[in-house]
Amino acid sequence: MSQTRGSRGSLRRALSAARVAVPEAMTEDQLPLLLRAEEERAGTPVATDADATVDEAGTTRRRRRIPWWARFIALQLALVLGAVSGAFGSFEPIAILLVGSMALGGMVYSIRRYRPAHVWTWWTIAGALFVFMVGAMARASLHTTGNLTATRSLIPDLISLPGYVVLATGFLGFSFARSSSAQERPLGVVLDGIIAALALLSLAWVFVMEPLLLRYQTPMPVRFVLACYPAMSIFLVVITFRIAFSPDQERRPAYWALLGAMVCMFTGDAMYMFAEIGALHIPNRFLDFPYAMAYLGAAAMAVHPSMRALTEPCPLTRSKPSAGRILVVAVALLVPALLVLDRPAAALRDRFALFSIIAVLAGATVWRIVQALHTAERSEALMAHQAMHDSLTGLPNRRMVHEHLTSVLRRKPIDDTHVALLFLDLDRFKLVNDTLGHTQGDQLLVSVGRRLQEHVRSTDLVTRIGGDEFMIVLGEVASVSHALDLANRLRSCLREPFVVNGTEFYVSASVGLSFASGDDPTADAEVLVREADTAMYQAKDAGRDSVAVFDESMRAKVSERVELEKDLRHAVARNELHLVYQPILRLPHGPVEGVEALVRWAHPTLGVIAPAKFIPLAEENGLIAEIGTWVMEEALRQLSVWRHHGPHMRDLHVAVNLSAAQLHDEHLVERVAAALERNGLEGSSLCLELTESVVMEDPRAAVAVLSQLRQLGVKLAIDDFGTEYSSLAYLKRFPVTSLKIDKSFVDSLAEEDSSDATLVAAVVAMAHALGISTIAEGVEIPTQAQRLVALGCDSVQGYLYSRPVRTERLPDVVGALWEHILLAHVS
Repeated sequence: MSQTRGSRGSLRRALSAARVAVPEAMTEDQLPLLLRAEEERAGTPVATDADATVDEAGTTRRRRRIPWWARFIALQLALVLGAVSGAFGSFEPIAILLVGSMALGGMVYSIRRYRPAHVWTWWTIAGALFVFMVGAMARASLHTTGNLTATRSLIPDLISLPGYVVLATGFLGFSFARSSSAQERPLGVVLDGIIAALALLSLAWVFVMEPLLLRYQTPMPVRFVLACYPAMSIFLVVITFRIAFSPDQERRPAYWALLGAMVCMFTGDAMYMFAEIGALHIPNRFLDFPYAMAYLGAAAMAVHPSMRALTEPCPLTRSKPSAGRILVVAVALLVPALLVLDRPAAALRDRFALFSIIAVLAGATVWRIVQALHTAERSEALMAHQAMHDSLTGLPNRRMVHEHLTSVLRRKPIDDTHVALLFLDLDRFKLVNDTLGHTQGDQLLVSVGRRLQEHVRSTDLVTRIGGDEFMIVLGEVASVSHALDLANRLRSCLREPFVVNGTEFYVSASVGLSFASGDDPTADAEVLVREADTAMYQAKDAGRDSVAVFDESMRAKVSERVELEKDLRHAVARNELHLVYQPILRLPHGPVEGVEALVRWAHPTLGVIAPAKFIPLAEENGLIAEIGTWVMEEALRQLSVWRHHGPHMRDLHVAVNLSAAQLHDEHLVERVAAALERNGLEGSSLCLELTESVVMEDPRAAVAVLSQLRQLGVKLAIDDFGTEYSSLAYLKRFPVTSLKIDKSFVDSLAEEDSSDATLVAAVVAMAHALGISTIAEGVEIPTQAQRLVALGCDSVQGYLYSRPVRTERLPDVVGALWEHILLAHVS
């Protein structure tokens, strides 16, 4: 392959020019395989350097090579045209036989080269071609054409007619392979073909065979055989139309070649029938021409790379009968009426033969109608099921849970039992989709639904109402405590790890419980759902992974939450968010090296809302990325302004928090680079702070993104270090520049025997060993600062130095800190 298509470097350049992605791990020896796969997919060769020429001006021009299959078809076409023009003389039958042999050989070669699915289908068609060639040779040897007497040999016909059955089997294999559901199996296609074939057979029998063959006293078997050829051909044409013009796939060259081959075969069979009965007088080479073209079409269908599409499954997009099918059945039903309208006198055996054909036609038509009705019935049942069930998990959906809940509430209670509804929402599930993709997330949802079904009673109904939300209707519960026990059992079962594609997932859920008394006539399904939803939000506010039972006091909280969420969606656009800044000082005596930007929300009616209240809400509702981007842009813009406020502001950097949604934004690096360039700042002017949980959600992806940010010069800090993973192993993997020691470890440093001092010392030593600086948060009294200096901490921030201040006050605060630092140095 490499010798005929150029060097390995040529192949790689050619694939790149053709916009074919070449994996970096692919070896040079594997490039020819990728080249062949691309050529088979596109149906045209990929030009390499071996296909290039250089003109007089020295410009390299690509020479488009003719694919092998095009040269093969052109050679066959030349043979066909030579035969029909009489160029081969008495060797014309041999030329036609050669065309058929080439078609058979090309099909065998293509089967081995392209390796299509359902290869038995192609071998069946190849077998049919071989049978047709044997039948043609037998017909030429026995000279049966035109012989309508009892001396005619039926051997060629007994060979050729089974070939139609074999060919039909192969074509039905196409239909079977491409069908995507049991509703579209080939039975309907077979019935359509049989109806069309029988209708044509009966018409040919009455209006062709009987009038023209009556004077020859042609035996019944011969008459029947001759009428079968066009009938079998029309059967194949109907099947071909179903394959080539299915609404479920795009048109490929192989489809057109298949259709052309069958139309040529039908034309040849019709001409052959009329020539046999003496109604058509043409030279044999013209009689053979449609068959030669049928061979050519079969060869083109097989050798073109698109032949693989004929056995590839396609999605079902339409289940109702097409207009073409309805037309076939309607015309077939009109045939008996046409025959009765003008029926010449005939012998008993002719009437019996015609009666048999029409009886089978009527039976096939009835069967087709019954089959169509069954298909429609199954389609309606499927549509009804889809209307009531979730397409992903197969669980009942919101509509069905409402109907079922209404039915349960109206049912007379058994043994003073009651009805409960659990509203279950997976905690932080959005992060799974953001980090691992929706495919993994969907598979996890299916596993969650399956596990919930395994841990409920047979009388309970598990439903998925959308996203990561599930509802479970608990019928026949004795009390609220009984329903609460069931809810906690379900919550516990979800704590066991889920394994999806070899990856372990740990899931927790917040559950809301609403309860309806069994003898309450006013209980309403909609109210019960709303109450369970309200209780679920209460469970989330309580810290997630918990169960909350609805009570009336929750209504006001939920209403407040809904209003707060609605206002938060417009907070950025309405300029309600602002930043405050807290200085970060170098130990032991400065200078001020940076500031941390913290977002605040000045609500127009509620006043300033603390981040602890609206940031979790923003994370749950997908607003955190927008807010985080605004914070970064605004902080960098303000920093560029401060750079002109004097030397004490010139070298500051600004630190902003980075959320999980931002970290997994594929455009994060571009956004950061653009923001720095727009404000005329170097990368070291920005420090991005991430929590340990954020970087550990998908460590591999986090390493890739953080490494690109470091290439920009951006500083990276792990916030709240010590409260979660605190692993030396992951610190070695991530390109962080600093650790922020959480306030909870700093608080007790004022005590002489503080156990946290040892932990802080270990963190500092570990960070310094890795070349990472440390920043202590929440320093409020001088004793804490002194202990941190003794422990080797690099920097601090906290109320001891400054509270977070508004933008306009920060230069004065930093200036005051510088004066204090200078005085400390002087003293």
